[in-house]
Amino acid sequence: MRYEPRVVAGLLAAVATFVVMLPIRRLFEEATWVVPAVFGIGVVAISGMVLRALTARAGLIILGQSLVSALYVLVTQLGETTRLVVLPTAATVTALADHVEDARETITKYAAPAPATPSIVVALVIIIVVVALAVDLSSATAATPAIAGLPLLSLFLVSAANSGGSLHGLWFVAAATAWLAMVAHQSDLDLRAWATSIPLMAQGDGDDVAARSHRWQAARVGALALVVAVAVATFVPHLPTRYVLDGLGRSGGSSGAGGAGMRLSTELDLRRSLESPSQVPVLRYTTDDPTPQPLRVAIVEDFEGGFGRMRSRAVEPREGFTPTDPLLGVPESIGRDQRTIVVEDNGIAAPQLPLPWLTRSADLGGIAWAMGADGTARVQRTPGTYSASFIELDPQDEDFVDALEAGGDEVVDETAYRDSYLTLDSGSVVEITELAESLGSPDDTPIEAAQAIQEYLRDPQFDYSLDLPTRPEGRDPIVHFLETKVGYCQQFAATMTLLARARGIPARVAVGFLPGSSPDGRQRVVRASDAHAWPELHFEGVGWVRFEPTPGQRAASVPGYTIDTSDSTSTETTTSTTESSSTTSTTSEASGDTSVDAGGAPTDEGTPRWVWWLLGLLGVLAVLSILPITALLARRRERRTARDDAERVEREWRELVTQLDDLGIRAPVGSTPRQAGRWIAHRMHLEPPMQEQLDHVVATLERARYGAPGQDLPDISREVGAVVDRVRSSRQRSAQVRSLLWPQDGVDAWRRLGRRVAEGASGIGRRLTGRR
Repeated sequence: MRYEPRVVAGLLAAVATFVVMLPIRRLFEEATWVVPAVFGIGVVAISGMVLRALTARAGLIILGQSLVSALYVLVTQLGETTRLVVLPTAATVTALADHVEDARETITKYAAPAPATPSIVVALVIIIVVVALAVDLSSATAATPAIAGLPLLSLFLVSAANSGGSLHGLWFVAAATAWLAMVAHQSDLDLRAWATSIPLMAQGDGDDVAARSHRWQAARVGALALVVAVAVATFVPHLPTRYVLDGLGRSGGSSGAGGAGMRLSTELDLRRSLESPSQVPVLRYTTDDPTPQPLRVAIVEDFEGGFGRMRSRAVEPREGFTPTDPLLGVPESIGRDQRTIVVEDNGIAAPQLPLPWLTRSADLGGIAWAMGADGTARVQRTPGTYSASFIELDPQDEDFVDALEAGGDEVVDETAYRDSYLTLDSGSVVEITELAESLGSPDDTPIEAAQAIQEYLRDPQFDYSLDLPTRPEGRDPIVHFLETKVGYCQQFAATMTLLARARGIPARVAVGFLPGSSPDGRQRVVRASDAHAWPELHFEGVGWVRFEPTPGQRAASVPGYTIDTSDSTSTETTTSTTESSSTTSTTSEASGDTSVDAGGAPTDEGTPRWVWWLLGLLGVLAVLSILPITALLARRRERRTARDDAERVEREWRELVTQLDDLGIRAPVGSTPRQAGRWIAHRMHLEPPMQEQLDHVVATLERARYGAPGQDLPDISREVGAVVDRVRSSRQRSAQVRSLLWPQDGVDAWRRLGRRVAEGASGIGRRLTGRR
């Protein structure tokens, strides 16, 4: 017995899985997993077709497909652990467990796009093959494609909910269209299997008409559902990102989280930028500080392999929290000013809370919060508005000297000399140590060594850019940065931190936001693209102070104590740098949204989005109008090139028959013009005036066919158009649209053109080869 392999259903299932799989590429840097995943989908589809052709038992088909798919994964992904290529061993189980654990660690450690490690490849291939199995079994084997939407949705949500941002709407449209195609195909098969009472009056009537009407109705409902879904998604706020193992869902920089606000990633990956290109405001505030400092969110203490984990040492948030005085241990001789900040619109999601360094108190409207010894805060839920008071220190050169001469009796932070503030990254320890020793003199004081490091990194030989040179495989990011001298704030901040540690200075990286711009001169606006990283160094008797090694306009103001003023040349250079930074800041504030973004490129987003939508709409309309215009021109040409009135009338009659056929009205095969006219009038229930026009068309055609040659015949094109318009108005909307967009006259015209082109090409080929 021969069984139905359901080839079309199997191919549609494979295409749907492939389409839904594609957005996952955004989550990983390399696409090395795509080819084996695509082959896995093919193995599932082909094995399903073969098995369905051999048996109708779903259990055997499921078992066979599962075995074939498992064999494919075993051979292609775990082949080195098998015996005789196809037999798994104990090592296979161990290797699979190791791959799963390594994949989990990669997803946990990195934000999207994460590296596509061998374990990630194995995990993705297995996941996609399993989804392909579920889709093929439900759509093709079980003939229930609606259920196939569940595994497809699960796979789609992997990329949609973990890319750190929203997917382009076309991905959803493509995925939904693929699923609807499966449903429509199965529905069409089901309809053809129904018993029907529709009489077969002529070819094309009856079940064919019903099937075509059913398909167009389904297509219309599906298209309407897609439009509504995309429209709703456009206006509904983006929901908070759902993380996969607290990993991929975090953007490599900052990501909008919609209604719950946005939050900075919890890791510092030196291979990508911290900053988001988004110009969406995330914070609006006022302050009495004339030169606002950056707002801190987290710190990075330890580095390994160019990777640092952001953290906050704040305790569990609680109501009524009172922070420890941040000035304990700071000598009274150091200049200070008390400042306030009032945040009027906060878009940073909990638990993160941007605050200045040395915050003394905060009013969050009763929301539980806490602050750690590192000066970072955590909140239980996001406050829409809040205020804080903080201290701005103004240490001078002599303060650092006095603290050094005092022998470090003033202990500002007892935790500053913990290992995490002094440990170097093993991947760059040699290069960092050698470079640190070459900067300045071994006899330099800690502040002089720190000033020399900052001056080195702010030298014109270093360039700020988000477009990093290609990094060789296995090369440490810090070493690569020191060789290419191209990077962004993360590289500059991390490198200065490690260089300072190499000189024995406790150092850490602070992560947060630049002060933002002030378009009205009062309120400051912080945007997502203002995400920034900078180093903080600890000096006994002074405490933790901020440095700014990042050059150009993507940096905060350079503190005066970080500049070496020991000689006039240095003074002139650093003063110029400071003035340039101030000028840039002022210009940025004055220009508002036209300021320069993270990469040093203008923030002009180019052509407005509505222009592209308009151009796209015009393009779609142009494509849709090809066949209608072709049909119109072809009909006019047919009438114009007729040799006499009789031939013209014949062609006008053919226009009537063809256009009615486009609308699903076909006269019985073999009927005479008079019989066809009566059938059309009866079928469409034509009114007497319209009946008269149709009778006039039929009578004119009979005169053309059976009358004396060369007689004058009236133009019946107007009557033909009136009859067609009357029939069109009584048909379903789907039939009306189809007849307008896909007229048979237009299709025939393009077919004739194709044949002429083919014949012409064939004739040219024969002449070139000398054959007649």
